[in-house]
Amino acid sequence: MTYLSFSADWLTGGVRGLPRLSSWALSRRSRRLLWCLSLVHLSPAHLIIVALLPVMGLGSMAQAARLDDELLARDRTHQMPDLRPYPAGNKRKVAFFELMIPLVVAENQRIAEQRDWLLAMRKRAGDGGRDYSEREQERLNGLCDQANLPCDVTREDIGVSWTRLLLRIDTLPLDMVLVQAIEESGWGTSGHAREANNLFGMRCFSRGCGIGPPGREYRRFESLEAGIAAYFDNLNSQRSYAELRELRGRLRNAGQPVRAEDLIPTLSAYSTRGNAYFTTLYDLLRWNRGLMRTVRERLAANGALS
Repeated sequence: MTYLSFSADWLTGGVRGLPRLSSWALSRRSRRLLWCLSLVHLSPAHLIIVALLPVMGLGSMAQAARLDDELLARDRTHQMPDLRPYPAGNKRKVAFFELMIPLVVAENQRIAEQRDWLLAMRKRAGDGGRDYSEREQERLNGLCDQANLPCDVTREDIGVSWTRLLLRIDTLPLDMVLVQAIEESGWGTSGHAREANNLFGMRCFSRGCGIGPPGREYRRFESLEAGIAAYFDNLNSQRSYAELRELRGRLRNAGQPVRAEDLIPTLSAYSTRGNAYFTTLYDLLRWNRGLMRTVRERLAANGALS
C-alpha cells in the first residue's frame, strides 16, 4: 500500500536542500485540505500523528511534521539484505538489480528535480527577476552545501557562478552506478555492503568511523539510500572527479547523451588499479547491460520506479 505522507517533505517533494514548511507557511484552508488528504490512506505512523495532534496544541504542526518525517523515513529506507543465499549467476544478479535499480533511479530523480529548480532560478535571474525570498535563499544555501561550494546567497546574488553549481547538481548514468556497485561490493555480498550499507567501497580514516581495520575503515550508513546519496555526493562534489563533471557538462551542453562509457575513464581517483579498473567496469557493462535493461523494464511496468 502507498501511504499519502502528511509531512513537510511531502509538500516540498522530499528534496534535500529545501527547508521544511512550518505551520505559519500554510493558510488555514490549506492546512484543513491537507489534513483531509492525509486521511485517505494512513499508515500506523500517520495514525500516531493524528492521535497526537489534538494534545500537541496550536502551533505544533511543524513538530508533527518532523515526527511524521522521522517515522516515514524508517518505513521507506532499506537495509542491505544478505544475497549470499542466492546462487552466483542470474538469480543473484536479478535480486541485486531489483533491489538497486529503484533506489538509484529515485536518487537520480531527486537530483533532477533539484537541477530543474536551479535552472528555473538561473533563468529568472537572467531575466532580471532576482530578489530571492528567504525560503529560496535557504534552499540555494542548502544546495551549495550539498555541492561543497562556498556560496554566499543574498536576496540579489548566489555568490558563485550558476555554471559551477549546476555542474555539481546533476545525475549519473544508471548503468555506471550499477557496475561500480557490483565491482565494489561483490554483487552486494561484501562485509561492508551487508554490515554498513556501503556498496561503493567508500572509506573513512578516523578511528571508529566505520567498519574494518583502524585507519582504513569502510564508512557505515544508516540505509542503502544514505550510502547511494553519499556516492552521488562524492562524484558530484569532490575535486578528484572534476574531470567527470566537466565532461558531463560538455555533453549536456552539446545535447548529447551522458553515457557510462564516456564517464568511466574519468574515475581514475576511485581505484589504484588504473586501466585494469576501467576494463573491469567495461566488461561488467557488456556482460550485464541486457539484464539491467530487462529488469528495469519489468520494474517500470509494475510501477516500481514511479
